[in-house]
Amino acid sequence: MLEIRDLTVKYGEKTVFDNFSLTVADREILCVLGKSGCGKTTLLNAVAGLLPCKGAINGADSVSYMFQEDRLVPSLTALDNITFAIPHLYKDKKEAEKKAREALEKVGIGDCADRYPHTLSGGQAARVSLARAFCYPSRLLIADEPFKGLDIATADALERYFLELFDVSGKSVVIVSHSVEECVRLADRAVVLGGSPCKVTEEIIIPLSREERRGDVAFCASAAEKIKAAIIAS
Repeated sequence: MLEIRDLTVKYGEKTVFDNFSLTVADREILCVLGKSGCGKTTLLNAVAGLLPCKGAINGADSVSYMFQEDRLVPSLTALDNITFAIPHLYKDKKEAEKKAREALEKVGIGDCADRYPHTLSGGQAARVSLARAFCYPSRLLIADEPFKGLDIATADALERYFLELFDVSGKSVVIVSHSVEECVRLADRAVVLGGSPCKVTEEIIIPLSREERRGDVAFCASAAEKIKAAIIAS
């Protein structure tokens, strides 16, 4: 479980978070939404330990981070972009490569293992990034708009791969998104951030299973409208 307690983050004289608290349960997907500039990415960076902050963040000692960009190393193949970050986490290089190849297969691009980033499409690069995030044996995965900029078909396929990997990973997940539809498809719970300093202005539980949601258009539309209204009100 991730527990954020009394988080305080400041940029100069501006206080972004002041005694902010939030929890994420084991094997939960939490979606964080809000207006641009409200502090969503700052929250992820604080959890990842990428910026100075005060307060307690428990359960973030092992974190995978999916950024908005794929952040692949140009000089490394798709396979090596995964293995370069994980060899110390497995008993030997062969085991790390095996895990990486399995992850690439699971996201549908096993045949791209030896290709370099400049030869990959945007969707393929995003799949490598997704495989890398889940291949890292962390308890927590945080993702900053991981499907941003992808066409509808590619984003839908990547969301399905994401959920398949999530189901077998045992991870807790925090996703920052601007898409209420994406949130309804993926999350167990949504929180809307707003105000200054930033706080949770609305918490929305999404009760149906993810499989049930795909077959219930009316439910998804209603949930999306509720989340959208909460963002506007924030």
